[in-house]
Amino acid sequence: MKKTPATTAKRLTSPRHYRALQELLKGPRTIRQLIDKTGANGIPQLIVSLKNKGLRIDTIERTGVDRDGRHVWYGEYILLDESRQLAEKLIAASDFGGA
Repeated sequence: MKKTPATTAKRLTSPRHYRALQELLKGPRTIRQLIDKTGANGIPQLIVSLKNKGLRIDTIERTGVDRDGRHVWYGEYILLDESRQLAEKLIAASDFGGA
């Protein structure tokens, strides 16, 4: 039988998870912003592992202009409001407070 997200939501498993979750609690973040704050390169995999803890994280599509003047689209990850309480609980229970 497959585990439900709630059964794995007991703890954050790394300081990178801790730092990413702290950033997502502040608001939407791009992959680049999360790389800079977490020190992790595999942000999509990190987001999947946070989702597996029962957190609801969506991707918002944005458009912009890159440094060469080309129109581009990019995504921002956003922690949904219904997951804020769980996110705060996971951070409070974490051993990575100084991470």
